[in-house]
Amino acid sequence: MLLAEHNGHYIGCADNGLLTMILEELPQKVVALTLDKNHQKNTLYCTTVFSKAFNEIINGKTIEQVGDSAVSIQVKNPLRPLLGNDWMEGQIIFIDNFENVIVNITREEFEEQRRGRSFKIVFKRDEVIDRISDTYADVQEGEKLALFNSAAYLEIAINKGNAAGLFGLQGFSEKQNQAQHQYLNNRLFYQTVKVYFE
Repeated sequence: MLLAEHNGHYIGCADNGLLTMILEELPQKVVALTLDKNHQKNTLYCTTVFSKAFNEIINGKTIEQVGDSAVSIQVKNPLRPLLGNDWMEGQIIFIDNFENVIVNITREEFEEQRRGRSFKIVFKRDEVIDRISDTYADVQEGEKLALFNSAAYLEIAINKGNAAGLFGLQGFSEKQNQAQHQYLNNRLFYQTVKVYFE
């Protein structure tokens, strides 16, 4: 288990590559937290280890005093959208508790690729959105919309509805991506969202 310090924030997580995907770079400081070899490694135990480490940080210890800094971590690059002259394609990276769909296209990347042109956001087979809303209330109840969320990522939602379930959308996973070519044509779920510029 890792404890990282980055830009004044502390993050505790498993050493599975998620840390570098979240930060989109290497953490400024990272240490390994010691686990008792004789203890069962379940959620409760891991939470206890993280709690102890965060408590030590709050009480004045440095991150280097809390764990072992001689650690190498798993590095995974964040998912980036694919780009063409008149299009971009993003992966669904998260579906929240309300089944709003978050895509790995940031507002900055979108505007840079858009260059003032009109656009169509296309997902599933025939679902199209051609404008960016500021809030969910910009459309009628039950209507689909696209907006940039507070983290500046493209979000597809339904005002007072469930976008992921209704449109058959699901998040990207590396396992599915590796096996994708075997069964892509028979899938009922879609993991990508395309934006066409005109």
